Amino acid sequence: MFFLILTLSSVALSESMSTSCMCSKILLPVCGSDGKTYSNKCLMECAGVSLAYDGECSSKAGCACPLHINPVCGTDQKTYDNECLLNCTGYLKVHNGECETQRVCACPFILLPVCGKDGKTYNNECLMNCQSVEKEHDGECKKAELFAPVEPVCMCNSMYFPVCGSDGVTYDNECLMHCHKAEFVNEGPCESTPAPSCHCPHIYNPVCGADNVTYDNTCLMACNNVKEGYPGACKS
Repeated sequence: MFFLILTLSSVALSESMSTSCMCSKILLPVCGSDGKTYSNKCLMECAGVSLAYDGECSSKAGCACPLHINPVCGTDQKTYDNECLLNCTGYLKVHNGECETQRVCACPFILLPVCGKDGKTYNNECLMNCQSVEKEHDGECKKAELFAPVEPVCMCNSMYFPVCGSDGVTYDNECLMHCHKAEFVNEGPCESTPAPSCHCPHIYNPVCGADNVTYDNTCLMACNNVKEGYPGACKS
C-alpha cells in the first residue's frame, strides 16, 4: 500500500486508493464531481470520482456536489452531470439535458443550383437542406430589381421654332418633338392643331352663335371660332 502526494494546493486523494492504480506525473488538472482538483484524469478516476470539467476547480467556497446524474447544458456548450457542478464553474444553464452537438452536413460537390424560400441560391439541394431551408424552385433565384427603371430626362431649350410632329401635335421646337418620340412632318404648326385653350370669365351672358348653339358668353363663343348670331339664348 502506498500513497501519492500531489503538489496542487486543492488536490486531495482518498487514502483508500488501490495500489493497482498507476498514474503518470503529467500535470493536466481536472475538477472532480466532488469539487476537488486532481493533477490529471487518471488520479481522479483512481479516487472513484467522475469528471466535472477540465481545469482546476473553482475557488468558490462550499462547491461540493452530489454524485447523481441529471445532465444540464451550460453556456460554454458543455454538458455537466448535474446543475450543482455547472454552478461551480460560474457558467449559466442553457437547458436541461445534454448539449446538442452541431450536425455535420456532408454534401457532394455537384453544381445543381436551387433557390430556397429564404431567397438565396444554393449550389445543390443537399446544401440547402443542411440549412433547414425549403426549396422554392430549381435554378438560381431571380435577382429582384432594387430600383424601378427611370425614364430618360429630356433637356431642351425654350427657343420657339414651331414644328409639326407625326402625332399631329405642334411642338415649340424640334427637340421637344423628339422627346415625345414623334417624327418631323413640317416646319410651323400642324394644320389640324386645335386652337389654344381659352381662359374665359365665369360670367353668364348668353349669346347665340352662328352655329345655332348657345354660349355662356361671347368669350367662349370666340374660343370655338364661331361668329356671333345674336345676343341671348338661341331660339329653338
